[in-house]
Amino acid sequence: MVTGLDGKVELALGPEPLPLLEQDFQALEREPPGYDAVGRGIYQALRTDPGCLHCERYAALLKEGYPHYVSELASHILMLGEKDVEVPYLDRRVNLLRIFALMEPEDPHFPLEIGATLLDKGCRFSALQLSTVTLFKGESYLDRALQLAPDEPRALSTLAEVSFLLGKYDKAASLWRRLLPAVSAPVAAELKARLERIEQGELPRVPAVDYLEAIACALSLRDEGAYPEAAAILTDIMADAYFARDFPMPEIPYLLALCCIDMGGAADARSYLRQALRMNPDFAEAKAALEKLEQ
Repeated sequence: MVTGLDGKVELALGPEPLPLLEQDFQALEREPPGYDAVGRGIYQALRTDPGCLHCERYAALLKEGYPHYVSELASHILMLGEKDVEVPYLDRRVNLLRIFALMEPEDPHFPLEIGATLLDKGCRFSALQLSTVTLFKGESYLDRALQLAPDEPRALSTLAEVSFLLGKYDKAASLWRRLLPAVSAPVAAELKARLERIEQGELPRVPAVDYLEAIACALSLRDEGAYPEAAAILTDIMADAYFARDFPMPEIPYLLALCCIDMGGAADARSYLRQALRMNPDFAEAKAALEKLEQ
């Protein structure tokens, strides 16, 4: 047993081993670890790997005996959710949310937030090479959220988007139909249009996630100097009208323009840059590239 917070907390330890920080382990001197050492150890273990061995038990100890660490976790999650952050910070947010999901396994909020964060990551250009594995992970968390809260509109909507990206069109359509009674008239009209397109087979040639990973491949090829190969991939993606309609991404013509510049095709590059700016008039990089070409 360890006690803390002036005797307000009493924790029964064992039989599972306890993770300790190296300095706390070295300071034991054949005595059992104290309240603070136990807290530091399990907090670090869960933050490093929320799926570690005995993670459920460590999360229960954290919830039961260390409110200051729980409060710190919540603060970090809120901070990371309030601003546009880079992919490593999205990964950090997912890990912190996973700890809360261990502490509150019946609360749908945490798997929903994990799934939504993974959807965000799966569509980030800097992590497109991981889109498939990221979105499948997101789907599993969103499935769990929907099991816990079958009528939660955001869970239905987010899981439908992930399912559509993965090419699971029947699943996406079923979720959107369930969502229809809970949304406003404009949103319902948009969903009905998407359902009609699914019924009519107006779908990308391959699941959208395959195109996302193809874009990552094109980026890698361009970095290696294989400009024609990169341009060929991007051109093929842009040729799929259904994908372009459902996922208007100005970054694709912008990247194609860069490939054209690399190959000396300034005229084609200007055309693609203008296309990117029609899709997003505030695309600063495309503006700068076009202005440079037109000097």
